[in-house]
Amino acid sequence: MLPLQLTTHPHTSSLLLSSTNTCSFCPTSRSLFNLKNNNKKKKLYLLRSTMGTLTLRVFAMSGDSAFKMNLNEYLVTLEKPLGIRFALTADGKIIVHSLTKGGNAERSRIIMVGDTLKKAGDSSQNSLVEIEDVGDTQKVLKEQTSSFSLVLERPTSPFPIQLLHKMNDLEILFNRGRVPFVTWNKTLLASNLQPSSESSGNSGFLVFNSKFLKLKGSKLLGTQNQHAITHGERHFFTEHTTQLACVFTEEACGDGDWAHGSFPLEEYIQALDRSKDEMYYNHSLGMRYSKITEQIYVGSCIQTEDDVETLSEVEGVTAILNFQSGTEAENWGINVKSINDSCQRNNILMINYPIREGDSYDMRKKLPFCVGLLLRLLRKNLRVFVTCTSGFDRSPACVIAYLHWMTDVSLHAAYTWVTGMHGCRPDRPAIAWATWDLIAMVERGKHEGPPTHAITFVWNGHEGEDVTLVGDFTGNWKEPLRAKYQGGSRHEVEVKLPQGKYYYKFIVNGEWKHSTASPAERDESGNVNNIIVIGETASVRPSVQHQQKDANIVKVIERPLNEKERFMLAKAARCIAFSVCPIRLAPK
Repeated sequence: MLPLQLTTHPHTSSLLLSSTNTCSFCPTSRSLFNLKNNNKKKKLYLLRSTMGTLTLRVFAMSGDSAFKMNLNEYLVTLEKPLGIRFALTADGKIIVHSLTKGGNAERSRIIMVGDTLKKAGDSSQNSLVEIEDVGDTQKVLKEQTSSFSLVLERPTSPFPIQLLHKMNDLEILFNRGRVPFVTWNKTLLASNLQPSSESSGNSGFLVFNSKFLKLKGSKLLGTQNQHAITHGERHFFTEHTTQLACVFTEEACGDGDWAHGSFPLEEYIQALDRSKDEMYYNHSLGMRYSKITEQIYVGSCIQTEDDVETLSEVEGVTAILNFQSGTEAENWGINVKSINDSCQRNNILMINYPIREGDSYDMRKKLPFCVGLLLRLLRKNLRVFVTCTSGFDRSPACVIAYLHWMTDVSLHAAYTWVTGMHGCRPDRPAIAWATWDLIAMVERGKHEGPPTHAITFVWNGHEGEDVTLVGDFTGNWKEPLRAKYQGGSRHEVEVKLPQGKYYYKFIVNGEWKHSTASPAERDESGNVNNIIVIGETASVRPSVQHQQKDANIVKVIERPLNEKERFMLAKAARCIAFSVCPIRLAPK
């Protein structure tokens, strides 16, 4: 998740976003320029967008920043009143509990319920205060009079907002949160919070600490005003509000209409259900890894010198194959130099070969070389730790490809084995793509076996047109395939083909035409035909270039390989591996 720095104003929501990557939520034109600040050059990417009366100015910045944040943190500056109700959780965090409808916080379009408050103050004066408890929050809320900056952390999994909705009756009981929720026992107060002057003076208990959920804790809480909370009410609190200790707002926030999100609750619950199987990388948990074979370990990035010591002394790792880029390491606050020095002290060979995170094409092109590196390390009898940032995608993909290509097991078996041993979700289609690229290396681009790819040929013309497809693959241009109308001007026809180079054209209302949206070339007779090359050849030294734009959609077919294909795959994979320059056991 990107680190965001946003500045909003009550009338024209203007946002300032600080990030080391480009922003994807703003579909706008982009321009690049340089700015000198404190004699240090920084690159800024300017994005502008106008949506009705809402104007956004977004800057993506690289370089040193006065507010160093993790990738899951962002900074937002609001005018007061903020329109935020905060809550203290059982583990001592200050989170966003709810937002005032139409308030400054809601109009920022970035703050979400469940976000953790990390710092607060005036960012323009470099006076952000670390938030440790409720007292810190209240002090800053009171002292800051105009603009107000917050550094918030987005949780790694969705916040259970539906539980907050179940608390509506309790919120009415306790003056809709205007009175701090603490405890009946004054000796156990969470902070020095005092009831507001308009309230009845009573403070209600939810949960201050998880230890109070036990029988002994319940008795402790009931030593004063025992009559005020019944056993049934305590059970309701315990069941639905175990995460909250108290809820509070700024003094001048007003009554307003509080909301836990500007979306239907039913849709949010459905989204939670859909996200149950999603994986979230939590950097604060430290390095996490799994043993796949006696010589191969796979996991998330090395964060400290202690992690290197653990790999060396506990697991006996003697080589590290790292696919994390330098920019990623910098974003996560990883000291690459100290880790490399630690590897050298522990006689561990460190090899770094960056693969772009989330880029399926980049992984596909580089995977053969990565597997070649892994094989060379294993042939030297080294115990290898394969890593990227999260350990969810690039590193397990390399291990799966190695098992598939070098040990002659099916892709399905290799994928099931690795994902069963280590919680991950690597890009399976990218591995299948790279497999056919390797086979094409031996076949010189021409596959004689069953189909390897499914191609959706697209014609964009006019509504009501009669469209058919002809080419090398339609009975040598003699058996046209009728395209299916998809609405608007789009016509499609899907064909499964083996790797190779093919010429084709469309017959539209009886007239032969070529698509201007797809690659074309002239044949020996002077006719212009569309051309498509299915399957690329793997390279020993991959040079990843942008794919040529094509209206057609090509998808890889994953199927069991026949004996001939398995032989060609093993041959090509080993050719790549032994073309990699010899690796000396010398840490660097």
